[in-house]
Amino acid sequence: MPTPEYDLRYWEAALADLETYLQSPELFWNLDVAPPAGEPAYPPLTVGNLLLARQRLQRPLPANLDARRQALEQRLQALVAEWRANWQQKAAKELEMRARLWAQYMDECAQSQAEASYYPNEVRNRVLADLLQHEGEAHLPAASELLNHADTRLRAHFEAGPFVWEADLAPAFPSPRFWYLYGRPRHCG
Repeated sequence: MPTPEYDLRYWEAALADLETYLQSPELFWNLDVAPPAGEPAYPPLTVGNLLLARQRLQRPLPANLDARRQALEQRLQALVAEWRANWQQKAAKELEMRARLWAQYMDECAQSQAEASYYPNEVRNRVLADLLQHEGEAHLPAASELLNHADTRLRAHFEAGPFVWEADLAPAFPSPRFWYLYGRPRHCG
């Protein structure tokens, strides 16, 4: 997983384009920003990707990085307040997509036990769906039903265990809410 600097740069670039993005019909928006050396390319701007970067920055940070995070949070809140309807529309559209992708992964797991090995990467869609569900009116019954069904299937084969991403991110993803990050499916059945 990325470093705090990686997420802060993403957030800065995303906020620079956010108003234009929210007014566009696009769900995915390419950002013109280079990641820190040795880190992966940035994902496109989406409400979910922005929320994920924000969530990862909830871990303990040095004072200088935390000050940057707080300033970015204030800018984000101002832009979301100004463009709330657009923000919520994008969040709802992405929530539907992420819920479908997560349900599809659970279907693939049921067909092939080898799919369980991809869980640490695939669970990202579940995290994104969780974050998007908490964005006001982004809660959609069809998406919730897909997620609930997929979660029921996962719980039937889930084995609690260590945090599946880098350990330093665990404080940003508390286990009661993000239970699916604390273990893996024994098999996907």
